[in-house]
Parts: sequence; structure tokens; C-alpha cells
Amino acid sequence: MITLEQEPFIAMCLPPEAHAEYLRLAKAMDDTQLHKLDRHYSQELGRFGNTVDMQLHSIVRHEIAVRRERRVAQLKRALWLSSRRGRCVESIKRWLVRHRLWSSARRRVIEPELPPLMKRYRWILWLLFWPLAMADRLTHTTTHQRERAAR
Repeated sequence: MITLEQEPFIAMCLPPEAHAEYLRLAKAMDDTQLHKLDRHYSQELGRFGNTVDMQLHSIVRHEIAVRRERRVAQLKRALWLSSRRGRCVESIKRWLVRHRLWSSARRRVIEPELPPLMKRYRWILWLLFWPLAMADRLTHTTTHQRERAAR
């Protein structure tokens, strides 16, 4: 590695190898260590910061943001599964996956290898749940229209 004493005209930034290494180390840290490091960079960057410190701080902030987004997604999923509608939808999805009518891995309906009987099941499910969805939509529309008429 080249130091500043050897080459004083090199721009002060992290080389790609060091960036990748620091990113790996930031991912290995736990949340408290990351927040301490973020606090350290926030306090010290204003007084003695350089571009390397800014790069390191941005890596730490990025990792904190990624973890926060992941945690929020997990909490949203848990909230969805705690509702009656969420549990019902998840049980229907599990049933569809078990009977090979839906692939959760590809996020699309499996078409080519379905026997005709399975295709009929899919139509039956659609015929059962479509009126419920439309009734909910019509109720919402009617309520909205009533609110608008009351004004």
C-alpha cells in the first residue's frame, strides 16, 4: 500500500480493496458498534475529517440504513401476519404452493406442467374470491359516494 509520505500527490481516497475490506468489516459489526462508530465519525468529521473519513462514514451510514430497512420490512411482515386478513392470505398462498398452483420462488403462476385438473382448481379459486374482492370494492365505492353526497 502506498502511504502519503511516499506519494504526496495521490488523492486521498480509499483504494477499492480497502473499501471492500471495510465494507466486510462493517457488515460483521453488531448494531451498537456501528452506532458508536457513526457517532465517532459524526463528531470527528467536522473538525479533522478528510475524504477517507467521509468514505468510511458513508459506508457505516449505508450499513445502518440497510439494517434499518431490513428491520422495518420484518416488522411490516410480522404486522401483516398478525392481522386476520394476512393470516388468511398466507394460508391460501401456502395451500396454492403445496398444490403447485403458485410458485413463491418465481413469484408467478406455474403454467407449463399443470395438469388440466389443477387449472380447474385455479379457476374455482378465482371464481370464489373474485366476488369477495368486488364486494369489498363496491362497498368502498358506495361508502365513498355516501360521504361525498353528505358534504
